[in-house]
Amino acid sequence: MSDTLKLCLFSSSPDIEKFGFVVKVLTGSPEELAQKCATWGYDGIEFLPDPENIPDPEPYKRALTNEGVGLYVVNSGRVAAQGMGLLNEEPSIRKKSLDCFKGLIDFAAQFDARIGLGMARGKGIEGASKETMDCLAVEVFGEIASHAKQANVVVMLEAAEPEVTDYLNTMDEVMEMVDKIGSPNFSSMLDTHQLFGAEPTIEYGIRAGRGEATHIHFYDPSRWPPGVVAENDRLDWPNLMKTLRKVHLPKTGSVVLAPEGNPESAAIIARDYLRSFLEGKDGDL
Repeated sequence: MSDTLKLCLFSSSPDIEKFGFVVKVLTGSPEELAQKCATWGYDGIEFLPDPENIPDPEPYKRALTNEGVGLYVVNSGRVAAQGMGLLNEEPSIRKKSLDCFKGLIDFAAQFDARIGLGMARGKGIEGASKETMDCLAVEVFGEIASHAKQANVVVMLEAAEPEVTDYLNTMDEVMEMVDKIGSPNFSSMLDTHQLFGAEPTIEYGIRAGRGEATHIHFYDPSRWPPGVVAENDRLDWPNLMKTLRKVHLPKTGSVVLAPEGNPESAAIIARDYLRSFLEGKDGDL
């Protein structure tokens, strides 16, 4: 396994399937998730808990420890998938979402994991100015950063393309917000779908993160895992990985499941494809 970046699989409990989540994730019991992660040759999982019914961490700890893999990142995307949003125009929804997010932070703390903040912010408030949204975000994200500091967890703000949200679409905007919050427990992460869809170039977006991102989502614009679809439908992965290594290689990166076909074979192809760059087997990167 690579010592430079830990590869994770997007994972959740089986009930996520009823929400039609934006990407395909591995589902199952704690034991099934851990076993498949280890068998498929990944270092660990990025886990999406149900924010309204956060699971007991102990079964996950036992299962992951038994298989020698980890839970490195908690994904908060189900907050949005389940009809909430941290920056929703309704105060009651904001409060519920914030309470749920704090619960996810506490769950992450049980694994010494970081937590992503992407879709959980919601679509945005229609007609609101950037100044209004910034003011609301500083208030909400500041409270999140304070809770994360108490829990010794790092929150990673994720830029997302306009089809996902109207607010914080670029890495320049994300880093501006990170500066405003000004907390060591509030940082950033990268997502290759966003880099392709919202940045002037992928390279620009990576550099705009200033080398501070500690996690990245790896998938093609088609939401297939890297290296699986035909070459002309792929991102320029060699150049993307070269840029990451020049700027700063994150601690972890997560891979989605193939939306159709055999998920195991696609996951193994993606694993080997990414490690060919991470381990320097694909030329001088």
